[in-house]
Amino acid sequence: MFSEDNSKKDLSTDITKTIKDIAKDRLNTAVEKHIPPLKSPVGNSILPVTTIVGSSLSSLKTPAGNSIPTLVATAGQNAPSLAAAMGAAPSGLKFTLTVQGLPPETFAVTDFSLTESFSSPYLLEVGLVSEDPAVSFESVLDNNATLSVLRDGNPERTVTGIVAAFEQGDTGLHQTRYTLSVRPAMWRTSLRRNSRIFQQQTPETIITTLLRENGVINVAFSLRHAHPAREFCVQYQENDLDFISRLSAEEGMYYYFESGEGGETLIFADDAGTLPSGPELPWSPALEVQNTMPCVSQFRRSVRVRPAMVELKDYTFKNPRWPGSFSEKAGELHNQRPDYEYYDFPGRFKDEQHGKDFARYQLDGLRNDADAGDGESNDARLTPGLLMTLFNHPRPDLNTRWQVTSVSHHGRQPQAMKHADGEQGTDLSTQFSFIPAHLTWRPAPLPKPRVDGSQTGVVVGPPGEEIYCDQFGRVRVQFPWDRYGQSNDQSSCWIRVSQPWAGQGWGVIATPRIGQEVVVDFLHGDPDQPIIIGRTYHASNLPSTGLPAAKTQMAFRSKTHKGEGFNELKFEDANGQEMLSMHAQKDMDTVVRNNRSTSVAVDHVESVGQNQSITVGNNRELSVTGNQTTKVEKDYQQQVIGNYQQEVKGEKKEFITGQRFTEVLATETLAVKGNVEINSSEGGITLTTGKATIFLSNDGTILLQGVYIRQVGDQIDLNPEG
Repeated sequence: MFSEDNSKKDLSTDITKTIKDIAKDRLNTAVEKHIPPLKSPVGNSILPVTTIVGSSLSSLKTPAGNSIPTLVATAGQNAPSLAAAMGAAPSGLKFTLTVQGLPPETFAVTDFSLTESFSSPYLLEVGLVSEDPAVSFESVLDNNATLSVLRDGNPERTVTGIVAAFEQGDTGLHQTRYTLSVRPAMWRTSLRRNSRIFQQQTPETIITTLLRENGVINVAFSLRHAHPAREFCVQYQENDLDFISRLSAEEGMYYYFESGEGGETLIFADDAGTLPSGPELPWSPALEVQNTMPCVSQFRRSVRVRPAMVELKDYTFKNPRWPGSFSEKAGELHNQRPDYEYYDFPGRFKDEQHGKDFARYQLDGLRNDADAGDGESNDARLTPGLLMTLFNHPRPDLNTRWQVTSVSHHGRQPQAMKHADGEQGTDLSTQFSFIPAHLTWRPAPLPKPRVDGSQTGVVVGPPGEEIYCDQFGRVRVQFPWDRYGQSNDQSSCWIRVSQPWAGQGWGVIATPRIGQEVVVDFLHGDPDQPIIIGRTYHASNLPSTGLPAAKTQMAFRSKTHKGEGFNELKFEDANGQEMLSMHAQKDMDTVVRNNRSTSVAVDHVESVGQNQSITVGNNRELSVTGNQTTKVEKDYQQQVIGNYQQEVKGEKKEFITGQRFTEVLATETLAVKGNVEINSSEGGITLTTGKATIFLSNDGTILLQGVYIRQVGDQIDLNPEG
């Protein structure tokens, strides 16, 4: 197009004409649409588009009034310099990278790509060249590296992180290519996978603990809403980063990074009102403006149909009648239908505050791109977490503040390579996403790890205790995977115990004891909701009956608390040896509200070590088909309040080795159909009533004594033989 033989005047004329033609072509129909003059945030005129096209480029001014560098050099420059002016105007940009411990001039940046978004560790990939063909890998990997974006010698943006990957490429005549990946210090949390339990801690405390363990110290929490402590929160087979991201998403928190001369700071926020203000940028599709000052070259806004309502429901055994249902409706629907409902159970909350908050957080997360947009710029200052102000857009309602949610920066600096074509210069392009400044961006709900099947654990408690439970019969368990638990009363939350039967004041209660191995399941597979569904034996905790010898026995045996005794109900099912046995270590109480029947086909033996008392409220009958023997080692007493009747159909014999005394307070009648014999072999017989006495001595003497003795009979023979 241009000849080196042209005169300086002709070259200048051709350059000016070409610049105007290119500008018109790039702006397309901007002139015909009469785009209004660019305005600064305070309303000062910056530059009409028509002026860009038709006026001298050297007269262009920035919003601050500074002269924009001339796009074209003097007419005395040769043709190749024109290509440099048109392809990449002098932007004042420069990219540098330093690695901790290495000289600053070790590397020169050829290109870089930086991807950032809310709630995600950024990724910075940098292409480098160095005159050193053997940079030590150990001196770079896992060290701090800082990328600096300079504009006109002033730092516009710095990014400091750790080198996650370092690669050496081809070696040329003067330089060697290198590539490194830089991640924030938080990225280290993705390298550590763990399973652990947090109890009675706030989300902020949990997150801070994990970050500090990974060496992330510069952390700030910019929170406006309450985030109460969690009774039981489990990180289960997930890396620290996934756990932090999931926990912060459940709590409606998002995170981003701020970089400065002092390094980077990780910030957690839960409300857009805490975000700082960022740059004020004009909208300008003109290439000449883009090459000389930060601006927005493309800006696209869109609205999308998304769920309009969230309803969460959950259940708590502590208040089974509690409805446990909370809903949240979107406010700005942009004419979409309001009945797109997102329903979830369980909502993973156990109180009203968490229920209300979680419903709002989930709705915000599901609608985080319902009103959003994307654009292109050349400003390295754009980063998630900043409120950017746009002005001079032809659509007035877009000239306002916007919240940057993600950014992708791409920079090229080919002249860092000594063999590079000098016609190419440093340039920076930025793609970004945004939402309205007043909306709070929240991450969409993240999946929670599910426990695959049941697990075993050991019941634990405080030292010196054998049974440790609460009012609901819940116990604490040490899980085998919990490396932080101390096998004490803090090893887990209180865990409910499934019983064979459970009712209002009735059912089965068998509280697992310290040291027992239990089988634990998880409601909905949620590691935060364990429940004990069984118990098992193991090598150091064997059954009470020796197996397999006693394989035909089934037993229910307890153990005396802090003792060696037990209560037991045992069944023997061996053929021909069937038996049911009961063992009470101390007392045994039996209450029968109505009838009780006991039938013994063969023998019945009862042994009472001390006293036995039987109380019968009404009648008692004892029927013995064969003989009955009662043996009393000491005294035997009977008391009959009413009548006492004995019927002996055979003989009745009484053998008394000591004395016998019978006292009848009323009349005693002896009726005998046969003979009556009274025989006192060694002593006498005395009959006394009042003052009358008859005494019969064993020597044959008979004494009759009384006030009056009378003999009556048909015949009286006092001494027939003598």
